Amino acid sequence: MSRLVSYPVDLHMHSRFSDGLHTPEALARMARKLCLRAVALCDHDTVSGIDAMADAASAGEDGQQLDFIPAVELSCGADSNTHILGYGVDSRNARLLAEMDAARNRRQKRMETMIQRMTDLGAVFPEEALRRLLTPGTGRAHMARELIALGMVNTMQQAFDRYLGPGKPGYVSMERLSAADGIRLLREAGALPVLAHPMRLRLPDETRIALMEELAQAGLAGVEAWHPSADGRQAMQLDRWARHKGLLVTGGSDFHGDPNTSVSMGRMPSGWKTWQEDLQALQEACAKP
Repeated sequence: MSRLVSYPVDLHMHSRFSDGLHTPEALARMARKLCLRAVALCDHDTVSGIDAMADAASAGEDGQQLDFIPAVELSCGADSNTHILGYGVDSRNARLLAEMDAARNRRQKRMETMIQRMTDLGAVFPEEALRRLLTPGTGRAHMARELIALGMVNTMQQAFDRYLGPGKPGYVSMERLSAADGIRLLREAGALPVLAHPMRLRLPDETRIALMEELAQAGLAGVEAWHPSADGRQAMQLDRWARHKGLLVTGGSDFHGDPNTSVSMGRMPSGWKTWQEDLQALQEACAKP
């Protein structure tokens, strides 16, 4: 487990518009309470929360500056394992919106199958839980919370380890864009594509580097080196690789708001000494036409 420390920046968090527990307004209040300087909302396959988050970030009554970067997290690749963050995204880009609508439809069909599989495994979902699960845009995190409520597991991680991770009995794969196509789509929508949490890919070092090389050739703009899935040594290796390739370096907690996890807003592996320069580089790159 990596040693996590607090930073005044968090470039990866989720709201209720995807699989987070909090509204964008609540996220902005929490960020201000923690004295964060900059945040990015990266909901899965939706930009629906961006306007609310932008308004909330600019509406502080205490005069505290909270910079906001509009973003999205696209689930790409085989079994949707490769996630691409898009910073500075145009939330009204027609092609991006069409692809995300299609993704939400695929998510709903997958959830229907997932419910059936978990029912076959003994889960008895109340009608209220089924209504929540069948809301457009739900995913495995929503199912994990319902399994906790049913007493089938105690934590989110346990839900994924026992039922919802790849190869587990409740897991259902879903057709996705390739990572290269996701990068191109984000570029077309004016966004800077950044590879999210590379260590979550659970690949051997050589394979992970080969993938990052391939994505860099496809137009990748940066790497999320500073994420809780990496320990300090791994984060520094990813940081050095990205800089060597002339790519942006970002960091974020991947905060969803679940109380039974170790993830907290603004907390990432220790050692990110250049966060201020990296934030400025990202903001300047997002501002370029």
